[in-house]
Amino acid sequence: ALLRENSLFGVLSLLTGQRSDRFYHAVAFTRVEMVTAPATSVRAAIEADTTVGLKLLQGLSSRILQTETMIETLTHRDMSSRLMSFLLVLCRDFGIPDE
Repeated sequence: ALLRENSLFGVLSLLTGQRSDRFYHAVAFTRVEMVTAPATSVRAAIEADTTVGLKLLQGLSSRILQTETMIETLTHRDMSSRLMSFLLVLCRDFGIPDE
């Protein structure tokens, strides 16, 4: 996935309550600040303040929409159409308007 500012990743086990065998890593194309938090701390923050849970839900919903868009973009089309759709998604999500 390509993530924007304030994006979340690696939180599936937090929600399912099951330990994940997935190994997450990140590669930054620009300067970033990354913060990690143990699942117990995140759960405690959600229980103490419902806005934390809502922010987490918003972030995860955004990732689901991004995944659905990517699946739609990459299926049932010829290669040139998939490439064009993918480039348009990148422009929309990461492009910087310029004259």
